Amino acid sequence: MGEKQRREELEQRLHELERISCENLETFHEIFQSVNEFIFEHDEQGYFTSICPRFIGFLGYSREEMLRFNVRDLLLEKDPAQFQGYLDRLRKHSRDEGLIQLVTKAGRKRIVEHKNLLVVNADGTRTVRGIARDVTDVLETEQALVESEIRFRTILDSIEDGYFEVNLEGSFTFFNDAVPTHIGYSSEELLGLNYRQYMDEANSRRVFETFHKVFTTGTPTRSFDWELVKKDGTRIYVEASVSLQRNRNGEPIGFCGIIRDISERKRSEQELAYLAYHDALTGLHNRKAFLEKLDEVIKEARRHENERSILFIDLDHFKKVNDVYGHEIGDILLKEVAERLKGVLRETDYISRLGGDEFTVILDGSVNSKPERLAERILKCLATPYEMKGLRIDFVTPSIGMSTYPDDGHDAETLLKNADNAMYKAKETRNTFYRYGCAKPKVPALKVRRIR
Repeated sequence: MGEKQRREELEQRLHELERISCENLETFHEIFQSVNEFIFEHDEQGYFTSICPRFIGFLGYSREEMLRFNVRDLLLEKDPAQFQGYLDRLRKHSRDEGLIQLVTKAGRKRIVEHKNLLVVNADGTRTVRGIARDVTDVLETEQALVESEIRFRTILDSIEDGYFEVNLEGSFTFFNDAVPTHIGYSSEELLGLNYRQYMDEANSRRVFETFHKVFTTGTPTRSFDWELVKKDGTRIYVEASVSLQRNRNGEPIGFCGIIRDISERKRSEQELAYLAYHDALTGLHNRKAFLEKLDEVIKEARRHENERSILFIDLDHFKKVNDVYGHEIGDILLKEVAERLKGVLRETDYISRLGGDEFTVILDGSVNSKPERLAERILKCLATPYEMKGLRIDFVTPSIGMSTYPDDGHDAETLLKNADNAMYKAKETRNTFYRYGCAKPKVPALKVRRIR
């Protein structure tokens, strides 16, 4: 029961007291036979003159004992000034109300809420009529709730994770201090903000589907992640748990959960994923990525019954670069080779560095793909002298081997092995290419040999 409601009820009881005489115990009993409040009268000196006959007493005294007491005998603090102040307020305002601490017969401290009126009797004498109620337990419960809420809020505001509550439409109704920090809005701006306002359509749809599942099943989701757009436009990744909120009647009223910024973790995961499939020096795909892609390409070619070719490229005399100029210059040259390959090939061609000075290319499977012409362009591009840090290196050229599905193999391992064999045949001459399994050259203008 709230303080306002308690005061209104005491006020109503007091008005009933004004309509009766406490000397008429029979009438007093009939009206208040079901009342548990302490209903009393005392004279202008504070001595009790009447007590509700049904009253047993939360103070532990009988009615007969109470009629021998003065109000000051019940006060926890026996300060005469406090008691005199109470009487002075009654004489000045004809009423007094509030909280006061009394002591029970057993010596326990109790908090009592009271409302008293100073009334003039028919004979001209003045009497104080009052009603009081023990509110110790209520106040202690309320205080415990307040303290619990304070502790709850203190804990929420001290954790790095965000705690949020939203209504069924997904608009914020409550959050701790971490949530505005995560999203970059002030608390005032964030209150009432709908989730669709700080994420793109794809992420909004994902959040909606999650909320909908929690709503329909009632089962919390322990962890899911999505991308948010902060107020300044930057994007962050967050991970959240979501539970359904219900009112006292068990009706759904919204959602609550914990939200955590996982941007650094996501970036680390993305970096690890990138490194797992890319060459750290050149940024090209690595051997693992090449083999997985080649296996995928072969399955697709088998399904559509078409051809796919791969090139195996090795740099002639590259060891000399490292021996003469050092590995730093060698690394710069390898990065330049990667850039030249990306410049001469199409975006749909899949370029990889297997390791050292070995590169591979999975050519686009379009009907206009002409492997020999692409090989010729690569020969011309990679044989052009390299200039770096004041040096001119003009002795590095490529040797290229080529194999084609399905003529030269039906699996990735066989195709790569045959392309590698063709490349080693090209190495015997250097600055040329061989196509595995072909008897006649298709590009007579090039220095080309074929092997079986």
